[in-house]
Amino acid sequence: MSFSESELIERAVRGDRQAQAEIVYQHEKMVYNLALKLVGNPEDAENILQETFLKILESLHTFKGGSALSTWIYRIATNFALMHLRSKKRNFVSIDEYPLDEKHDFRNFFKVSEVDPLKDLLNSELNENLQAAIDSLPPKFKTVFILKDIEGLSLKEISTMLKISLPAVKSNLHRARLFLRNQLLDYLNKK
Repeated sequence: MSFSESELIERAVRGDRQAQAEIVYQHEKMVYNLALKLVGNPEDAENILQETFLKILESLHTFKGGSALSTWIYRIATNFALMHLRSKKRNFVSIDEYPLDEKHDFRNFFKVSEVDPLKDLLNSELNENLQAAIDSLPPKFKTVFILKDIEGLSLKEISTMLKISLPAVKSNLHRARLFLRNQLLDYLNKK
């Protein structure tokens, strides 16, 4: 199918099954990967994928086109993943006590830890510890971190998607990075 995004949406809203299938096909990997990163479980990610596309096809007529369709889909998938995480009621380590100290910027992590970043990034043990640290982030910090640093979305896109202020996005991202830096420094100091 070689329709523009707006034509594809219009056809899908009118009930064109091929257009609906094309929307799912174009975005399913993105949604599954995002869900998997947020919830950490393939079965839960699959459920979030299904819930997301059921909601999208049901609500596509409400899409106003103020942003890209993918941004709208990201928002829906993120909301389902966050609802799933809230329902699990995990006990997360609180990182609200960490001070927002500007001199400990995440970008300086490797300078502070005095390690060879390329060598350690290739180290599977470090990757496992990084993933465990990411998994232990509270949902509001984990979501912003994954959307910005893993998925590569802009701060403004994240703000719009999560319906929170730009300063809140920046604060949550900073706290997530600070927490991760401290977790990884603890790991590296034990090595």
